[in-house]
Amino acid sequence: MAVLLWGLLLLCLSALHHRPWCPLAYALEMDFTPSLHQDSSQGHEATGTSGQDLQPTVTSVTLPAAVSTLPNAVVSDSTSDTWEDIHGPTLPPTPTPTTTTTTTTVCRDKFMSPEGEPVTGTVGSHEQVLEGQEVDSSEEEEERNCNISQERMRKLADGLMKFTADLLQEVERENSQPNMVLSPLSITLALSHLALGAENQTEKHLLEAMHLKSVPCLHHTLSSIRRVLTESLLSVASQLYLQKGLEVKEKFLENSERFYGAKPVTLSGNKEDDLIAINKWVQEVTKGHISSFLSQLPDSMVMLLLNAVYFRGFWRNKFDASLTGPDMFHLNDEFMVPVEMMKAPKYSLSWFTLDSLEMQVARFPFKGNMSFVAIVPNQFGWNVSEVLENVSHDKLHGRFPKEKPTLVKMPKMHVDYKLELNEVLSRLGLKELFSAPDLRKITNEPLLVSSIQHQSTLELAEEGVEASAATSIMLSRSLSTFSLDRPFLFIIFEETTGIPLFVGKIQNPNPSAAQQRKEPEDVSDVKSGLKDSPPK
Repeated sequence: MAVLLWGLLLLCLSALHHRPWCPLAYALEMDFTPSLHQDSSQGHEATGTSGQDLQPTVTSVTLPAAVSTLPNAVVSDSTSDTWEDIHGPTLPPTPTPTTTTTTTTVCRDKFMSPEGEPVTGTVGSHEQVLEGQEVDSSEEEEERNCNISQERMRKLADGLMKFTADLLQEVERENSQPNMVLSPLSITLALSHLALGAENQTEKHLLEAMHLKSVPCLHHTLSSIRRVLTESLLSVASQLYLQKGLEVKEKFLENSERFYGAKPVTLSGNKEDDLIAINKWVQEVTKGHISSFLSQLPDSMVMLLLNAVYFRGFWRNKFDASLTGPDMFHLNDEFMVPVEMMKAPKYSLSWFTLDSLEMQVARFPFKGNMSFVAIVPNQFGWNVSEVLENVSHDKLHGRFPKEKPTLVKMPKMHVDYKLELNEVLSRLGLKELFSAPDLRKITNEPLLVSSIQHQSTLELAEEGVEASAATSIMLSRSLSTFSLDRPFLFIIFEETTGIPLFVGKIQNPNPSAAQQRKEPEDVSDVKSGLKDSPPK
């Protein structure tokens, strides 16, 4: 197995006079078995030794007020495009049987109106815009003036790292869970999409909170980033659902699809059919593994904005599954917990010690343009924001030395994390989103954001390859050691852009295990590990 992350963010807007319950952003992890299809051209790993096709499993999410969906129901005119329709193929097929869904695209000519005027959702089920509309001369000029540049990429990456640091710092204030996993990319895409429809102070505050105010041509830049990312092992998809009869401005609909790939779909007004259609889109973008994402739709919902980010990474340098075994993870100076620890006696690793902050930093590359960067502070007490301010991709890029054989230890883990973002974003200056935002570029009707929630999941495991009989940990004691056996941060970067895709803080990879008090020799072992230096 490799590193698996699945992120799905759903942002709900409601009429200003309503404050409904709204199930919001969920990020779901798909746990694939080692039986992965071999595709040498894409660098994906071969199946396990059993030769059997193993079904992937899905970490399910229990939604409140569950209402069962209609069994075997089909919406014949659903317009929810598959992930491949929107972005093209991103991963090789797994041996698991798949179901092909035929969709019908309906023209929205009734949905259009003169530029800048509100347009009313068309009567009929789940209508959507056809692609390939003509681009007027002003848009062509805008495209020429907004060509992507390395400077804009750098500003975007720097802004996202600052936003990520702010998010984690605020989340820590109310966090009661030992581990955190977020997708700053998914959250940023959703909030930037909302900013597309915001005016005046609302737009200003959104861009300031995300540290993206200085990024010129922001929506063009994010659109370019989205295209770059989907050329790798990352997939990004968006969808925009509108209440029947909601008057939405044409320009917002056009730009939603143009910049964020969000297909505007008018809900039919029939709750059962609408629920099926939304869940069907989620099922398609999760490749059939999530079939019932929403259990019900709130009465006063007028718009749903969905953003999905999916990443399945394969270590470039493999872990040998036969070497994985019991070990200890040090929680603090007094306690530790047992974990399953992946081990590699001569792992080709690039890492260094950042003496000014007393921490070690290592880069574990994936096949492709992604990297898992692990940051391990030497002290048990440390400030997340201070650490992240010093580990942006720009600051790290020139620091990593040549890879050297290293004894590596990394815990296997499965981390689920749920987050309600309303209070966090309010403390970051976005309180007005939940009271009286200026969203007049979306519609002339008063709207508010009723809730934003986020759930992320991380799976860290080895690739499930056959063991190498020629290597032994006992033969590697003279090598330097990089061990994730105490609290650490991680960031998954896209290397060509420096964009942080996922970020997390791991304080206890096995929270269900009973904590054990350390013996004096355990304290001595962890202190000696902290003194290790990167190989010269």
